[in-house]
Amino acid sequence: MLAAPCVRGVARAAPRLYTPALCRWRSTQTPRTRDARDARDARRAPRRAPTKLPPPPKPIAVSAVKRRIDDVARHLADDETIVTVLAGLGIVPSALHHVVATQPRGILQQARVDPRALPAHDVRTLVRAAVQCWTAVHTSMPKASQLFAPWAAIAAEFDGVGAPAIERACVHAFLAWLAQELQRVLAREARGAAAPDAIAVHASLRQIQLLDEVTDLRVPENAYAPARTLTRQIHMHVGPTNSGKTHGALVALSRARTGLYCGPLRLLAHEVWERLNEGTISPGIPPRACNLRTGEEQQIVDPLAGLVSCTVEMADPSSAYDVAVVDEIQMIGDMQRGPAWTQAVLGLAAKELHLCGEASAVPLVRRLAQLCGDDLHVHEYTRLTPLAVAPQSLRNDLSQIQRGDCVVAFSRSAIFQLKKQIETQTGLQCAVAYGSLPPETKSEQAKLFNEGRLDVMVASDAIGMGLNLRIRRVVFDTLTKWNGTENVPLSVSQIKQIAGRAGRYGTHDRNAGGLALTRHEHDMTLLRAALAAPTLPLARAALQPASGLLESLALLLPFTDAPDARSAPEAPTRPRARSLAALYADMALLAHFEPRSFALANFASQQAIAPILEHRSRHRLTHPEKEKWANAPVNLRDERLVAWFGNAVELYARGALIAFEACAEGLGTLEAEDAVVGVMQRARARRDAAGAPQSEPLELFTAEEDAEVHTIDTLMLLESHHRSMSLYLWLSYRFPLAFCFQQAVEQRKARTEDAIEFCLGSIRFQRARRLTRLGRADEVRPEHRRAIGV
Repeated sequence: MLAAPCVRGVARAAPRLYTPALCRWRSTQTPRTRDARDARDARRAPRRAPTKLPPPPKPIAVSAVKRRIDDVARHLADDETIVTVLAGLGIVPSALHHVVATQPRGILQQARVDPRALPAHDVRTLVRAAVQCWTAVHTSMPKASQLFAPWAAIAAEFDGVGAPAIERACVHAFLAWLAQELQRVLAREARGAAAPDAIAVHASLRQIQLLDEVTDLRVPENAYAPARTLTRQIHMHVGPTNSGKTHGALVALSRARTGLYCGPLRLLAHEVWERLNEGTISPGIPPRACNLRTGEEQQIVDPLAGLVSCTVEMADPSSAYDVAVVDEIQMIGDMQRGPAWTQAVLGLAAKELHLCGEASAVPLVRRLAQLCGDDLHVHEYTRLTPLAVAPQSLRNDLSQIQRGDCVVAFSRSAIFQLKKQIETQTGLQCAVAYGSLPPETKSEQAKLFNEGRLDVMVASDAIGMGLNLRIRRVVFDTLTKWNGTENVPLSVSQIKQIAGRAGRYGTHDRNAGGLALTRHEHDMTLLRAALAAPTLPLARAALQPASGLLESLALLLPFTDAPDARSAPEAPTRPRARSLAALYADMALLAHFEPRSFALANFASQQAIAPILEHRSRHRLTHPEKEKWANAPVNLRDERLVAWFGNAVELYARGALIAFEACAEGLGTLEAEDAVVGVMQRARARRDAAGAPQSEPLELFTAEEDAEVHTIDTLMLLESHHRSMSLYLWLSYRFPLAFCFQQAVEQRKARTEDAIEFCLGSIRFQRARRLTRLGRADEVRPEHRRAIGV
C-alpha cells in the first residue's frame, strides 16, 4: 500500500509496487483525522436550499459603525493579534515609553497605566500601555475621532468585509495618534524642553511615516504610467450567457494591428488562440498570427506576431496595444482572483479596451473609468436563444434524463455517483467534466458529448466557463454548494451562469431554446426566483499590493526571534526576517485604500502556502522568490500535490537542478501512470493484431484482467499527477534554470492526459462488461457489444 504523504514534509519511502486494489485516496489514518472527516461529512450532509432568495444586504448606518468602533477600541489592548502586529512595527521602546509618560494625569488614570511601573525595553507591554492611553483619549475627547477615516468610508468598507474593517480603522487611528504624540514630543524639544531620547523619537516617527507610504493603496491607477498617458476608449459588452457579447470584441481584436485577449481560463485562452490562427473568428476575417501565453504554456507562432492570447494573470501592463479584450469582467469582484482583472482594467495600455461579462460590473467599471480619465461606452446584448424554466422538476427520478441533458453537481463524488445512477437507470452513456480534470480532458469529454458519442454530460460548475456544449436541458442536482466550511446556497449569478448554458446559440434549433430544472421539486421555487431576479451591481474591485510593496514592507520591519529549523529544539533562537504569512497579515491590517471602489484581496491561499515554504526551504529563499512560490497554483486539498510542492521547494532551496521524478518519488503517482500506460500498450498491441483501424477507441481492446487498474482511485492519482506536472511547467517559466526539464515534463504530461482519457473510457467499458454478464446487453452501446462479442 502506498505511503500517505505528509503536508509539512514527505517521508521518502522506498519505491513500492503499484497495487490498485489496495491504493486509496486518503490522508493519514489516525483516529483524530477520521473523527474530523466524519464531522466534516456530517456538515456536508445535503440540506435543502431556501425556497426564496435572501434580500439584498442593507448598508450599515454610520451611527452603528461608531458604536462598533467604540466597542473595538475599548478592547483593542486585549487583542493579542493586534498587539503583536503593533509591537513588530519597529517603533523604538524608549519613544513609546516617553509618549506614555507625557500623557495627562487624567488620561493615565482612566487608562490605569503607571509610567513608573512600565519596563523600559518590553515593547509588547509598552504597546499595550500606549493603546490603553489612546483608548482613553478616544473615549474622553471628541476631537480624537478626527484621527479616523471618514465614517462613511469606514461604513462602506464594513459593508464589504465586516469586522476586519473596524479593526483596520482602529489601528490606523492609533498610529495617527501615536505620530501626533511623537511630533508633540519633538515640538517640546524644539522649545527647549528636555527629551530623554530625541533620536529614538525621530526614528519612530519616521518609521510610522514610511509604513504609511508603503501600505498606501489609495490611488492604484497611478501605478500604471503607460495606461495613464492614454485616454482609453473602454467598450463594455454586457449581457446574459449566450448573448454573443464576446463575439464583437473578438472581431475588433482580429482586425487590430496589435492586440491582447485575456481569458479567465487556459481553456478559453487556448480556444481564442486557435480561432485567431485558423481564421474562424468570423466569416471574412483571414487568419492572424497569434501567440499563446498562459501560466504553464507558451506557444510562439511568430516572434513578430501582433496578437497575444493569454490568461488574465499573464497580461502585461507594460506593453502597448491597439485593442485589448478582457473576458468575464464580473470576476473583478472575486476576492481571490479579482486583482488580476483590476490590474487589467486599470493598467492595460490599450487604445481600445473591450470588457465582456455581466451587467453587474457596469457601475463599478464606470467609477474606475472616471478614476483613470477614460471614456466608457456600454453595449447591451440580449440572449440569442430563449431560456425557460421547466414546468416541473425530475421529482428525483433520474430515469427521466434524456439525451443532450447536462446534470450539474458540485463534488467529484456526487458526479461519479450520478453518472453511475444515470447509466444504470437509463442505459445512456455519460461524459464527465469537473474542475480537477485536465483542461485537455474536459475538452475531449465535451467533444464526445457534442458529437453524440456520449449521451449525457454530468459536470460541476466548471461548465459555466470555457466549454461550448450542445445542451438542451440543464438539470441541477442541488442548489447548494460546499464552501469549505458548510453547504451554502448558490448565488444568483452562479445559477444564471450555469443555467444559461442550456440552448446555446448555434448548437440547437434557435426557436427551441433551452430549459433549466432541478432534480428535486423543492428547489424549483428558488430556481425560478433566481432566473427572474435582477442582477445586483458589484460594489468593489479586488485589490492587492504589488510585489515590490511587500518586499519594501519586509525591509522596514525588524527581524523576529525564531528557532533554527536545522538546530536542536533546545538551541537558542536567532533573529530572522519576518515570515511571509506574517507580512500578508501585516499588510491586511495596515493597508490604506479607497473602500467605496476597492476591497483588499484575500491572502488565504498565500498564507496557507507560506508555512510550507518557510519549513521546507529552511529560510534559504529571498523575498521575491518566496512571493513567486506563494502564488503557485497549488490545490491545498490535494495532499499529493502539496507533498510534491514541498519536495520541489526543498530541492530548489538546495540549489539543485529539479527533475519531476525526484519530487514525485514515493507518492504513488508515477506508479499509477506506469500501470495505466502499460495497459494502454497492451491494448494497442491487441488492436494492431486485430487489424482494427486506429480510430477505434483503445479501451475496447483492454483485457478483463486489467479491470482493477481502471478505477476511480487510479483516476484520482492521475489527476494529482497531472496537476503536479502543470505546476512544474508553471515553475519552469518563473525559475527556468532550476526547472530545466520542461520538454520531458511536457511529453509526460501529454502521456498522462491520454492515460486519463483512456481511464475514463475504460471505466465505461468495464460497466458494459458487467451489464453483459448480468444479461442486460440491450443497455450496452453497439460499439461496446461488438467489442465484447455479443
